Amino acid sequence: MNDTFSRGLSPKRYALSAIILHWSIAALLLFQVSLGWRLEDLPKGTASFAGYQFHKSVGFLILALSLARLGVRLVARRPAPAEGAPAVKLLVKVVHVLLYAVMIVGPLSGWIMVSTSKIRMQTMVFGKLPMPNLPVGHAWHEPAETIHGALGLVTLGLFALHVAGALRHHFMGDDLLGRMIPANTRRGLTIGVAVALICSAGAMALAKVWPFGGPAVAPVAAASADPDGDESEAATDMASDAAVQAPASAAAPVADASAGAEAAAKAVAWQLAPGGKLGFHATYSGDAINGSFGRWDAKIVFSPGDLAHSTLRATIDLASVGTGDAQRDDMLKGDNFFRAAAHPQAIYTASRFRAQSPGHYVAEGTLSLAGKIRPVPLAFVLTIDGDRATAHGTATLSRTAFGVGTGEWGGTDTLLDGVTVDFALKAKRHS
Repeated sequence: MNDTFSRGLSPKRYALSAIILHWSIAALLLFQVSLGWRLEDLPKGTASFAGYQFHKSVGFLILALSLARLGVRLVARRPAPAEGAPAVKLLVKVVHVLLYAVMIVGPLSGWIMVSTSKIRMQTMVFGKLPMPNLPVGHAWHEPAETIHGALGLVTLGLFALHVAGALRHHFMGDDLLGRMIPANTRRGLTIGVAVALICSAGAMALAKVWPFGGPAVAPVAAASADPDGDESEAATDMASDAAVQAPASAAAPVADASAGAEAAAKAVAWQLAPGGKLGFHATYSGDAINGSFGRWDAKIVFSPGDLAHSTLRATIDLASVGTGDAQRDDMLKGDNFFRAAAHPQAIYTASRFRAQSPGHYVAEGTLSLAGKIRPVPLAFVLTIDGDRATAHGTATLSRTAFGVGTGEWGGTDTLLDGVTVDFALKAKRHS
């Protein structure tokens, strides 16, 4: 009697928020599984790196929506459980619990992998929101990778069981699907079922053709060693490619149409404001080495609407290097690394820029370091507000391409080849 009374008080449909989250997460999960499999076949380099960055962004979106869905489930009233044999009801409950586990464990295991990879490329969710690495040790990487790799097939298996159960109820005529589909008639439910199945297949197909842009712009944290990190390999390969290949000279400047009045302005000079930061990150024996330069300057002529006449020249005083260890700093200035006595400055110059999206740019420049000059693309985010501007960005380079690290430091097994450089600055329009 209590069960019957409870059913009488239960709503006939799920809350609208639960319905929207249910279908959104379902589509994203199928898209994400298909995208993950696609990434395994992409060649290492820029495309692969951008693909993994996008995959991470979708994962964080799934995690956020899943936590929201769990919260709605805990606070909102929902329909009573469907009738059925005890064994069937148990199976339904197990499938639902495992689906929630997949929705949350999947992104979390990926986050752990990113946090313990060879080169920790900090995620900017869809190029906007920076996500920190989790404070976990390298021992977490292999279990997380195993779990994450298995979840693709597990997710599809649970989806198949979930869909089969829903279709069973539909064909039995009990209209259980009406609780999660906005339809009032039997025909409407049937159409809803067909649309849901088509959209599920479409989500997986869309992941196979989804275009990737350039690498996500983010400050880059240093790394812990991991020979199996796919994104790390992609980032390292991208860095090596950038260090030995000339940038594409045929790329035409693209104006940022959303910059309003700035987009129509000619390139103007900008003066750096105090407080900027220029850092670098490397890895030695699995430990992060984070450093910065205390003295550097930049001459900037830039406008989003006049990329063809925009220029950048940054000079870095290599003797101002600091890593928190005086002995290591002296070694970096020496002949095995920067050779600062003979080449006291590193100089980055760029006269070719391209817009990736509103406010996001790549400078196709060259870096002069330790007596060698190599092309190094620099990705950055720029915000202009009247006469004030802020920017932050990152570049990845191969230290061995510049001859940085010779003798006992020439190998890349202990001291990794990939080095990331990031900066943040404020500037005002030069009067």
